[in-house]
Amino acid sequence: MLKLYSACLTLFLLSLTAYGQNSLTLSTHAIHSNVEVSNNWSPPTAVHRKNQFDGTALRYGADLKYSFRPAFLIRDPRVRLTVGAGYFKQRFDLERPFNYASPLEPIFYTDQYSYHCWQWEVGLAYNYPLSKSYSLSGNLSYGGQESFRQEYTPTSNHGYGNLTQTEYEKLDFGNMAKLEVGISRNLGSRLSLGVHAVVPLYTRWRNDEIFGDDPSEFSRPKFSIGSALSITYHLKKNHQP
Repeated sequence: MLKLYSACLTLFLLSLTAYGQNSLTLSTHAIHSNVEVSNNWSPPTAVHRKNQFDGTALRYGADLKYSFRPAFLIRDPRVRLTVGAGYFKQRFDLERPFNYASPLEPIFYTDQYSYHCWQWEVGLAYNYPLSKSYSLSGNLSYGGQESFRQEYTPTSNHGYGNLTQTEYEKLDFGNMAKLEVGISRNLGSRLSLGVHAVVPLYTRWRNDEIFGDDPSEFSRPKFSIGSALSITYHLKKNHQP
């Protein structure tokens, strides 16, 4: 976390040297993934043992980004540095056994479990005007994720109502590098709306020991694709001295 705070402080100091039109962007996103995870729960000699569990995952949330152009680093007015933070929920839809805290039966299965996370990211944004109203925009970013709440829902409640198991562990959940490309439309001189395709280039999720996994290792999706909607407020221009 110290490295994160140092990086944020460095970017803030860089923003003080920025000129041109800086901006604040609020965006929402959804990312679908196909996933395959190893079965580290069942012993190798178990009857009808499955080596892998297949399913899907859905990430959705919102974040706020600040973009700026440091005077001594970037000369192209179409390029910006970005720094942002936000919240998202990462849900997994696949059936697998897990360590449910209950004496009802020896093995519980879940087919839906979720991680609530904070995220931070830094990146480079590019904006190319197509006309007075429209522009082509892109953003290449990398970020880290920390989970503060985990939810595991059993496949059956056995007549006992809601049996979702909730944990409040602080987990270094993972990292993501992604590319966003889309179209923005200006709504006057200060506001613009954007719609973007989101292409995750690199994703990793920390393994969860509740499934018998090694928490020092990570898993990755087989395929991911998503979309994002955004609204941007363009701040007053700072003129180069």
